[in-house]
Amino acid sequence: IVIFVFVGFTHAAFTLGYEAGINKCNIDGNMVPLGALVKFVQKGLHYMEMEANLSNGAADIDEDFSFFQPLDLISKDVNELQVMLRESKRKERDKEKDRERSKENEEVEREHDGDRSRMKDKDRHEKQKEREREREKMERENEREREKIEREALEGERLKLERERDVKKEKIEKKKAYEKQLE
Repeated sequence: IVIFVFVGFTHAAFTLGYEAGINKCNIDGNMVPLGALVKFVQKGLHYMEMEANLSNGAADIDEDFSFFQPLDLISKDVNELQVMLRESKRKERDKEKDRERSKENEEVEREHDGDRSRMKDKDRHEKQKEREREREKMERENEREREKIEREALEGERLKLERERDVKKEKIEKKKAYEKQLE
């Protein structure tokens, strides 16, 4: 029976290697220690146990274990794999924090840019209002000047008409006085 187990084990190892494509992999066979398949299966069981413990115990940790390389799974024990897993999760969290910080910084920068643009718009609007006031003031002054000129022209015309009337009156009075003298 023992012989059949080893024969079956060899066949299972060959089949696993063939189906997994290990023969096409660039792993050097000399680097794989003796009894690696047994250790690999044991590690797989420990690995599944570790995955179950992580998913049950810590809700914030993702269940992504795909970053392990086949050589790591074969050559490292479960504790080293756990350390690698923790390190990768820590790096991932750090990257996420950095992304959040950069987003916050971008938001703050956009707000500052928005404040600056609002201030520029406000200044521009105030300058435009000031120019509008100046223009209106100039228009009012020009209108007053025109009205003054028109008044002076009308006053001049009125005075001219009064003088002409006075001159006509004087002529009429002189004519009447002359006619009275002739009578």
